Amino acid sequence: MHERDWYLSVNESKDQISVMPNKLLDGMGWDFRKFLRLLYKSNSTTFEWLQSPIVYPENKSFTVPLRELTEKYFQPKRVMQHYLGIATGKLQRDFQGEKVNIKKYFYVLRPVLAAAYIVKYSSPPPVDFYELLPLIKDKPNICDEIIKLLKQKETAMESDEVMRVDILDRFVKNEMERCDNIAKTLPKKQMEWDDINLFYRKILNLV
Repeated sequence: MHERDWYLSVNESKDQISVMPNKLLDGMGWDFRKFLRLLYKSNSTTFEWLQSPIVYPENKSFTVPLRELTEKYFQPKRVMQHYLGIATGKLQRDFQGEKVNIKKYFYVLRPVLAAAYIVKYSSPPPVDFYELLPLIKDKPNICDEIIKLLKQKETAMESDEVMRVDILDRFVKNEMERCDNIAKTLPKKQMEWDDINLFYRKILNLV
């Protein structure tokens, strides 16, 4: 957050944070107001950041009411379509040959399982990939293949490839179709700004 006058200026100033002090650390962020604008649009990154399993400093008088606010502005249809769009793009770009980069398998599996999580729970999916695996506990063959890939990924080099796994490819295709069909039936919500504006003014006055 900036000083109060920054938010009361006529001109729009830079609202992104980018910190790269060295090759190992890459910090990205948004200004508080931009974050809330994107939360209003049910941007998936806002939910992912607030569910990160790794937390450094935390001011709970800020984060607890902010997480409560995210529950009101989570739109299942919009976030599902976002994840399915990511998976579609990755499949079209990276899954054209017999082999595929190991990590890119998870660039598809993670958003597909995230969409499936939303179908089942109507809430933001967890960031930790392992927390998504219970979704397929009734599909042991699929789960076993994913676990195998995870173990390979742990010791693989950045550019290592594996042969495409037919059972996983079919699972991805079928699950994407299922989730997409469900997403199409969900209503579009017209959200109000009131709760976000109240929270914004409250925090701004405190700071």
